[in-house]
Amino acid sequence: MKFLIVFIVLMLQARLPLPQRSSRSRSFAKWLELCRKLPKFAWLHRHLRYTLVVVFPTVIISAAFFGAERWAWGLGTVLLEVLLLMYVLSHISIGKHLDAYRHDLHEGDIQGAYHCAEQFLAVPEVVVTDDIRAMNEQVIRALLHRWFEYFFLMVFWYMVADVAGVLLAWFSVQYAREQECDDRAWRYLHWLEWGPVRLLGLTYGLAGNFMHALPVWRQQLWQWNVHSANLLFDVASSALSTNNEQRRWHKADENAEAAARDLEEWHTLHLRSVSIWMVVIAVATIGGVLL
Repeated sequence: MKFLIVFIVLMLQARLPLPQRSSRSRSFAKWLELCRKLPKFAWLHRHLRYTLVVVFPTVIISAAFFGAERWAWGLGTVLLEVLLLMYVLSHISIGKHLDAYRHDLHEGDIQGAYHCAEQFLAVPEVVVTDDIRAMNEQVIRALLHRWFEYFFLMVFWYMVADVAGVLLAWFSVQYAREQECDDRAWRYLHWLEWGPVRLLGLTYGLAGNFMHALPVWRQQLWQWNVHSANLLFDVASSALSTNNEQRRWHKADENAEAAARDLEEWHTLHLRSVSIWMVVIAVATIGGVLL
């Protein structure tokens, strides 16, 4: 059933004109603001704050989903899960801005591409540099990480822990986004990402040049504090390399067309990775591992 739900969501996303969303959730921001108004909220231990803001709504909403399964043979729950995943995964919908960025690169409009990257394609933890020579590498790094957090991480925890998993991952991502200046707030998300980001890195190797990507992946496998964005970028660069050297991305101001092709290559790597995991999920479903 989970395979069917994910498949339906992906098909609907591809067919329906869904609105473009930012990486921030306005509904979660309102919930966090409501919690901050509670007496002595700021004095609570960080674990208690995380429990109140993230774990508590996860438990309540998951319980509501569980209780709804007894109605209409569970069809209502299936529909709600489809809507939930569509809402969560819609935050990765950056296709329009990415197409505009690639168009500017093809046309040689470096300033226009930089404006698009700075305004629409960057994520908070990987800021597009003011040095236009390194712009394309920064954009690729940012998009790799955003695709991981807003797609793969959500689908992974949905498969592992059903609705509770995707809610916990979603609320944790939003909580970290709203607490940018608090490094401790990112630790909860870091541990939720630790396993999935390494699985995705291994998938990049399977979808690309495995012999070059495997040593890089093994080197960072047990580095507990390595940032997810750095791991993904290093492994993806190796997976897309054609020689024994680390892949070097073209500079947008020197060869705009080659820089645009770089974006096409990592986008193809993503599509291959999605195909691999859809096969894995389908096989697990047929084998009875996932229901």
